[in-house]
Amino acid sequence: MRTSYSLLIGRALHKLVKQPQAPIMGFAMSLFFLIVYNAGIGGIGFLESFGEVGYLTFVFPITIVSLAMGSSSGAGQALNDDMQSGYFKRLYLSPAPRWSLVVAPIFADVFSTLLFSSLLLGIGFLFGLSFKFGVVTVLGVLLLSLLWAVTLCGFSVGLMLRTGKHQNAAIVTNAVFPLLFLSTTFLPRELITSKWLLAVSWANPVTYLLEGIRYLLAGMGNANFLIYAVIILFLSAAISLGFALRSASRIKF
Repeated sequence: MRTSYSLLIGRALHKLVKQPQAPIMGFAMSLFFLIVYNAGIGGIGFLESFGEVGYLTFVFPITIVSLAMGSSSGAGQALNDDMQSGYFKRLYLSPAPRWSLVVAPIFADVFSTLLFSSLLLGIGFLFGLSFKFGVVTVLGVLLLSLLWAVTLCGFSVGLMLRTGKHQNAAIVTNAVFPLLFLSTTFLPRELITSKWLLAVSWANPVTYLLEGIRYLLAGMGNANFLIYAVIILFLSAAISLGFALRSASRIKF
């Protein structure tokens, strides 16, 4: 016998298949960034700072970061559609656990992020992307992608529920986007000459996510970055999910 939350998760996945605009746009944006940045800046890949793997492996992590950014508003949009139609209110007043109303759309978005992250890794492999640790590299990148997606989706859903305005789901993406340019997104730390940018990058969580993925792909940098990335993202994902669940009691219809 299927439980209420399994039915809600199944419904969220079904809606995602019928309306896949958010994850597809996130995937397209990620692939666009990879192609453009590698074509425009990839000529410096011969520098010693990039080792033997070249610029493609160095810049690839931006696809994982931007993928979740592009699709994280999907969960908020799905909730908004249900709230506008009145269906969410009926679910809210039903015996279904409140947490399942929040977890179902987040689960669907995270699932799509993992699916498209795997596709990006496959495309990268075809173009010579390094996988230094083999299967461990793939699983590690997918774990970081999952935690990053939960972080963004949780905050987006929480804001959507508390304000009742689906536009606010994009606030998280708009807040995170500048962090890409305040990190080691395009150049390794040793090639960044601005002291203030280097200082800001140390306090930027996106830096640890990028460097953690680079270590998994090619052994670039220090393994400590990977450890820090996992710790930071586990904490941020837990806080984000907690925020989304608490928001279920403060819903504005």
